[in-house]
Amino acid sequence: MTKPRIVIIGGGNGGLLSAHRLADVADVTILEAGIDPGDPVPHEFLHEHAFPEHDWDYTNEDSGHHLVRGRVLGGGSSVNAAAGSRGQPAGFEAWGEGWQWDDLQPAMRALETDEQFGSEPYHGDTGPIRITRLKPGPLDLAFYEASKAAGHPECPDHNAPGTQGYGPWPTNRVEGGRWGALAAVAPLVRERVTLRPSTMVDRIVVQDGRAVGVEVNGGEEVIPADLVILSAGAYGSPEVLWRSGIEAPEIGEGLQDHPWVMMNVLARDEDDVMARPVSGSLLRAGVADDPSDEFQVFPFSTWLYDRTAPRNSYSVSVALMQPESRGRVYRDDAGETRISLAHLKDASDLERMAVAVRRTAAIIDAMAETGIVAVPDDAWWKQDDLTSALREHVETYNHPVASCGIGRTVDRRLNVVGVEGLKIIDASVMPRIPDGGPNLVTMAIGWIGGGIVLEDLGL
Repeated sequence: MTKPRIVIIGGGNGGLLSAHRLADVADVTILEAGIDPGDPVPHEFLHEHAFPEHDWDYTNEDSGHHLVRGRVLGGGSSVNAAAGSRGQPAGFEAWGEGWQWDDLQPAMRALETDEQFGSEPYHGDTGPIRITRLKPGPLDLAFYEASKAAGHPECPDHNAPGTQGYGPWPTNRVEGGRWGALAAVAPLVRERVTLRPSTMVDRIVVQDGRAVGVEVNGGEEVIPADLVILSAGAYGSPEVLWRSGIEAPEIGEGLQDHPWVMMNVLARDEDDVMARPVSGSLLRAGVADDPSDEFQVFPFSTWLYDRTAPRNSYSVSVALMQPESRGRVYRDDAGETRISLAHLKDASDLERMAVAVRRTAAIIDAMAETGIVAVPDDAWWKQDDLTSALREHVETYNHPVASCGIGRTVDRRLNVVGVEGLKIIDASVMPRIPDGGPNLVTMAIGWIGGGIVLEDLGL
């Protein structure tokens, strides 16, 4: 029996995880615009955080801020902070039939090996993605004490359903470095698929309403396919659809991201920062004590991401995890892709973010009282007009999702509406942003999407 030919556009979380499930029963080709760093993974892709030469160079038109997106095998998971948080069960209620918390859990468990809680029924202990919680540094411990004094409970496992409080980040950054799709999944598929790095996709070829192949590298080649899986991410997937002349519903609309601000202080000693510069401590709490409306506080080394910052700069960052605002990916009159994240556009987001910042400021002040950090005299969050300050300082948590959402651009089996033989399997299909990072959730979508393809093919 001839194996079906499946072409996957994009080697990020969605693409690699779906390829992992399909590689033994199909002739799978992965087209990745970026490089394949190889196996073993080079040091920088395990430990570094600034990759201008491996970035798609997107910009948020609202603010002019750069939007980090990895142009490399592994996609965003090769350049991110390696957060391994799933979000709360209630955050998936809006996803609809087949995509609820209980539907996602088998994939979550299959993906992970949780080094502390793998024996718990909601965790896994045999999957390729290692999840751990790193030993706290001095600033993490001070953050814990200040959070406790503010009335927050201790939370040893932020991936336990329904829990909130302060505790160590669940992370796929183990002591050997970033253990994401590049380090953990790519080695499982390289010898089982045709992997084509540094290959730019021009368009999906559609004939008589069906995807039949993918044109690459300026039209020099068309790769035939029985099924095309688009996994180019929340910004890239709409672009590929437009270049292909596909007019599915609401392409690029409904984009969501977590609004995020940095409250920068100076540590007493740069060694305190660098003892645990990233993936250390995390606080999750309900805005105005509403547990269903969550904000996150994530301290980290500013210098890791901004080499112009002092090495003792410490960013206490705050994110609103259930935003109502929605932006869009769209084409301007010249046909260029534009991105508007529309952070804090909804009035309720602005109000709730102000509450989260005030509550975080109290924690920072408590840390400052111990002398471990110093608050700048001109701290923006101390301004009388906090609303204006928030609009000026809001940035992105770099969690873009939902630009080709289920129920809009794709159906519940991830088929692109109006085109046969074409699925989208990446973060763009999320109907609504979860109240955790999309890293593991996108891997779960890749895992489930691969299973859907197996069912569709009767394999």
